[in-house]
Amino acid sequence: MEERDFIYSNRKDSPLKKAEDAIEIDNSSLYLDQQFNKILQLVETKQKEID
Repeated sequence: MEERDFIYSNRKDSPLKKAEDAIEIDNSSLYLDQQFNKILQLVETKQKEID
């Protein structure tokens, strides 16, 4: 995966780059339900900021 990401990030046409406003979540120690709840929490927070 790291090699693939390096290749994609360094290609000339359409390099893979994280959006400036992207939210990065380290889910390596989270169970699936915890991942879902974390994302849901972030979405709800963002929606409140918009409203």
